[in-house]
Amino acid sequence: MKKTALAFAAAITALCAASTGYADTYSFTDISADQYSWCAPYIEDMYKAGYVNGYEDNTYRPDNQVTKLEGIALFARAMGSSDPVNETVLELAHDQYDSALSTCSLSWGDDELAYMMYKGALTAADLTTYISGTTKNEPLTRGEAAVIITKAMGGEVSATSSAGVSLSYTDAGKIPVNILQYVKYVSDEGIMNGMDDGSFSADGTVTRSQIAVMLSRAVEKCDYSFYKARINAIDEEEATITLDITDIGEKTYDVTDTTDCYIRGAIASISDMPENVTAVVQFSGDNPVSIDAMSEVPDEQIVAIYSGYNTVGSIIQIKVKEKASSDTVTAYNCIADVPITYAGSPATIKSFKSGDTVTLEIADGVVQAISGGEKSETISNATITDMEIGDTDLNITISSADSNYDGKTYPVSSDVRVQKNNKDADMSEIYVGDKVTLTVEYGTVVKVTATSSVTTVSGTLTELTISNQPSITLSVDGKEKTYQIPQDCTVLINEEEGSLYDFRVGDSLVLTVESQAVTKIKCSTSVVSTSGRVNGVVSAVNSSYGFISVTSEDSTIPITVFCSNTKTTFIDEKGGTVKMNDISVGDTIECRGATSNGAFVATLIIVTPTSN
Repeated sequence: MKKTALAFAAAITALCAASTGYADTYSFTDISADQYSWCAPYIEDMYKAGYVNGYEDNTYRPDNQVTKLEGIALFARAMGSSDPVNETVLELAHDQYDSALSTCSLSWGDDELAYMMYKGALTAADLTTYISGTTKNEPLTRGEAAVIITKAMGGEVSATSSAGVSLSYTDAGKIPVNILQYVKYVSDEGIMNGMDDGSFSADGTVTRSQIAVMLSRAVEKCDYSFYKARINAIDEEEATITLDITDIGEKTYDVTDTTDCYIRGAIASISDMPENVTAVVQFSGDNPVSIDAMSEVPDEQIVAIYSGYNTVGSIIQIKVKEKASSDTVTAYNCIADVPITYAGSPATIKSFKSGDTVTLEIADGVVQAISGGEKSETISNATITDMEIGDTDLNITISSADSNYDGKTYPVSSDVRVQKNNKDADMSEIYVGDKVTLTVEYGTVVKVTATSSVTTVSGTLTELTISNQPSITLSVDGKEKTYQIPQDCTVLINEEEGSLYDFRVGDSLVLTVESQAVTKIKCSTSVVSTSGRVNGVVSAVNSSYGFISVTSEDSTIPITVFCSNTKTTFIDEKGGTVKMNDISVGDTIECRGATSNGAFVATLIIVTPTSN
């Protein structure tokens, strides 16, 4: 687009050169003369982009000199300091560099200088060179412009790493040695060219017409754009980062050697970058060149016990405890005018009393919203939408017509009381889709009263996932439907007890579905088995669902071995009896059994522990 705009402006200039209608061609009255035909399109382009301005009399004054401060400020704007997305970056930049800038006696330009320092394009030593005292108001030389432009474009490392610089300018021998590499960089990038006589003229001053041309070329070359995004996932092994960008959506990008990673301005590696945080992302074209996480702490929702608050000016600092019995109090800073609700109604922090339950919505390490109420509450007419089963904990997510509860996730107490369909039950009998009434104390579910409906579903198996939370997908009347499989699901193969490992894609199945969970699977099929062995090192063990992942010496792809304490014999290398729970990651095992419908089912496993 920028190339098209420049070509169009240049064409207009050529057409007007043979007439006297120059005044209406450009925004400024003094750049339409033929002597400025080389720079007028660039001036207009940069003016419309918001990087350069004119004077009150509607002139640009192209022959005026540019001061050192003006030159740095213009390139800071072109590199993003004035982009609204970088507002948070500017705040961080001021926090870090206002102390250094306070010695420069600035009446303007502090935003641009702080931004350049934050981006590593300007150092404290550069402030002394270009900005200290009256130096900032002195004319910017072409040699200084070459250095500033190189740094602004992020080219200093590559420029200074090159040795044996050769330049074709007629005055190459007069260019100071300490700026030769910078001059070569801006020349190679096409940002600065020589003078009419073939010289570079490093000591010559930069005019407002020249700076507009340099700016336009740099903007087009860099093609920068800025977005706020959420870091959804990081794959260190694949060197990729998944970003969710407003109005663009989620996409995975490669993190290359040219991608700079930061956490609040501090240089980081991809392995350091946190997930589930807001970031400011700088693109060059379609490629991310800078990803700056605005917090070290992932965004989260904290359910805790209210303990008190402090105020610093208009900022609230809320104090909470993780448990009622805990003596540890943690304080969190809130955003200004943080929204607060109590028992579903707008409130103030004074509405809370010690011991109340409180929910904090935290982003970028700061509380964005506070809600809460008395320590115990009852949530009626809710539906379970997700159950997250951890090694030692269980969390449930609900939907509700009440917006105060819709979409919220609650931990479940280890001694939770459960009733289902008017009978005593336990959490293993609670499924996604169940209608529930929850009793919540201090943000933890202590009682669940559930009801469910039972249906029968027939269809063709298209996918079966066996993991910590197994699921099954059927094609039913041309549409795919996915259901969770509880651990106590009954499996019948040809009316005899079977297992999930007996199924293959394409099988016709009949499911008994309670809410959205499968309690029984029936299948009429023949099972084809072939004997064999699997040897290798254990990479994962899941005794709850009866599978072991094994990596063999000749493959990096793990093989899943299905087994159970009742149907598989486990022995050590000396012949002693062991159990599946005794097997650890890193152990070497030899598995004997059969491949059934593409899955290896073990009848004997010989274990050699890592310690041996």
